[in-house]
Amino acid sequence: MRKLILFLTVFFLLNSADAQLNYRSNSKGFKVFDGPNQIESPFWGGFNSPQFQHMDLNGDKLLDIIVFDRYDSKVMPFLRLQNDVFQYAPEYEASLPKGLYYYKTADINSDGKWDIFTLSESSNLLIYINQTTSGSNKLKFNGIGPWYYRNQFDSSFFNLYNPLSFSKFDMPEISDIDGDGDLDILSYDQGNYTYRLFKDVRAEKKWSKDTFEFQIMDVCFGYFNEGFDNSILLGECPYKDKLKPRHTGGATCLMYDADADGDKELMISNIGFPRFTYLKNGKTQAKTYYDTMVAYDTIFPRNTVAANQIMFPAGYLVDISGDGVQDLVIAPNNFTDVKETNQIWYYKNLGQSNKPNFQYEKSNLLTEKTLDLGARTAPVFVDVDADGDQDLLVANNGDFAATKGVRDHIALFENTGDSKNPVYTIKDRNYMRFSDSPDLAYQHMIPTVGDIDSDGDLDLLIGLINGRIVLYENVAGVNQPVKWTCKTRDLLKVSLEMGETNAAPFLYDYNADGNMDLLVGYYNGRISLFEAGNKSYNNYTLKTRNAWGARGNEWRVDVSPGDWKSFGYAVPRVTDLNGDGKKEFLVGTAYGYTRLYQIDGHPYTDSLLADTSWFFEYTVSDSTLPKLGSRVVPAFAELTGDSLQEMVFGLGRGGLMWANSLNSKKLSSNVNITESVAANLYPNPGSNIVVLSRGKGASTADWKIELYNLQSQLQYQTHLGVNEQGVGIPIQDLSNGVYFVKITNAVGQSSSIKLLVQH
Repeated sequence: MRKLILFLTVFFLLNSADAQLNYRSNSKGFKVFDGPNQIESPFWGGFNSPQFQHMDLNGDKLLDIIVFDRYDSKVMPFLRLQNDVFQYAPEYEASLPKGLYYYKTADINSDGKWDIFTLSESSNLLIYINQTTSGSNKLKFNGIGPWYYRNQFDSSFFNLYNPLSFSKFDMPEISDIDGDGDLDILSYDQGNYTYRLFKDVRAEKKWSKDTFEFQIMDVCFGYFNEGFDNSILLGECPYKDKLKPRHTGGATCLMYDADADGDKELMISNIGFPRFTYLKNGKTQAKTYYDTMVAYDTIFPRNTVAANQIMFPAGYLVDISGDGVQDLVIAPNNFTDVKETNQIWYYKNLGQSNKPNFQYEKSNLLTEKTLDLGARTAPVFVDVDADGDQDLLVANNGDFAATKGVRDHIALFENTGDSKNPVYTIKDRNYMRFSDSPDLAYQHMIPTVGDIDSDGDLDLLIGLINGRIVLYENVAGVNQPVKWTCKTRDLLKVSLEMGETNAAPFLYDYNADGNMDLLVGYYNGRISLFEAGNKSYNNYTLKTRNAWGARGNEWRVDVSPGDWKSFGYAVPRVTDLNGDGKKEFLVGTAYGYTRLYQIDGHPYTDSLLADTSWFFEYTVSDSTLPKLGSRVVPAFAELTGDSLQEMVFGLGRGGLMWANSLNSKKLSSNVNITESVAANLYPNPGSNIVVLSRGKGASTADWKIELYNLQSQLQYQTHLGVNEQGVGIPIQDLSNGVYFVKITNAVGQSSSIKLLVQH
């Protein structure tokens, strides 16, 4: 690869239209009411399969809470303000390591700080050592994983260590199980229905606290195994069948001393079953070397409301009440298809940590304080009642436990505030009654509105899981409360290709001919552009399946050559966010962020690079896109009278998140700046698409870009808009040979880069 870097310095006046985009999420946002009751913190984003762990986040010696949602790997820190009062603290998210499948905290090196255990994509154990200075609120972690265990082979064996690898469906126990002062790991053996104990031998070896080694010590912990029907077989251990797989499933386990006798009892659950099994440990009474389960109970907890209504539950011992005693929190452990509302059960411990008395308190821990509609929220702003302000429609699945994921709802939030202070009230959780009709059974709804038939009012389009788009025409007329009636359940009537499911439509007149064209994002991460032929809704022509090169996918770096991941759940939206008269192209993704592309002046055949400077982490780095969670669906409206759009994001976890501009108004005009042109062109030679990007120290002003052959014939032209970092130039249709890319800056000075095309 060759890069030619050109430098040029000039002075010019920057127009006010070049306002910088600066957005940051805000967990408070506008006020939201559910009936007469105000929702305390509506924009946390919801919960599906949350896990609860302790961590001192701000160095005040109080045990705060980290909530990790298995559904989309979202990490949510909560500060303990007093006793059982918690406050969402997104400013700590950027400092916490990312994780997958589960997120557990424990002190592996006995330094009094909570370290973090999670999994890699290949399901190997990752360990992050907490190196935060005592009393500091600036978290610091050092990743030392993936970690290995010492196998039981003779020291002459060629491989003495194996990865500590666990099923992504399981929830292992990580604690001091044998009471010797170091950590042990208990995990489910899905081949034999047993549990394996990986013991840290630091205490036995008399090593320092910073040295630890896990060894597999017990392949049948507790001397029991499970039947295929979730039954318990005490006193049995299938050693001879150790290497003979029986089934693939998932299991969770949690250990604590229930009777203050020094050994730990075991609480387990299995995938496909809505209950726990409690196993009593008889090690102390029998004075045996090994832990031995001597009795079990399938009703748990027995002395209060049993936890038997959540499919595949998991339990967490955390001090919620703030009295220094560990309470019990229970939530679903599956990735999808779980109970998604009223699914976080809290049992207060009225006893001791080593002899608990768990009493049921409530089923909506934390969710009582926020907005959670179940899963897969997809918002759109529209003036439903024609009163001049923006109401809010939010599609959602209505909780899988009730709808089984096949009858989505739309919730109507009415704006009852004024032009500068919006206030939203939930008026109808099943607006338009889609879920009541067996003939509809809409799944994975993503709504949008626009005037598709040019009659002056707003029609409703709904994308579905099957890749089709439903059109509801507004027959009410201009400036009237909407009255939508179904016109067609297959608007485009096109032959869909592989991966073109989960349609996400958006109406946008890309060619400014007065007809509303249609952008449609799909599961495969691509975005198609359909051009409207006239002012009718039934005359669309497919122009491209790769509009502006925008994608919802992530780029894979674990394969060679690199490639896009197979799915992206792209959700396209176009708006002028900062009131500068130029359109921003937003794409919601499957991976927790919204990409932004500057499409003004670009043909749809351009391959643009996403702007990563528009939406910031809350603190710490303040330079990268924050991770909101999976299945991001952006919506926007000007709600406060400042000409800057506010934003709401729908999420797979079933809630909403909010973001607003950090600018108070458009930037002032006539800002005097210095321009430096520094351009990179790669790969060079190229065969498919080459990228021209701004180099180090380059200005952020507008660049005109032209591609010429040796005969000075123009082959392609585009531009880099203000603040855009790069653009892809398609060359797959060019003949082999030498070309020149000409760059012209805002004051007419130009330079060129030689490009070699080789197919």
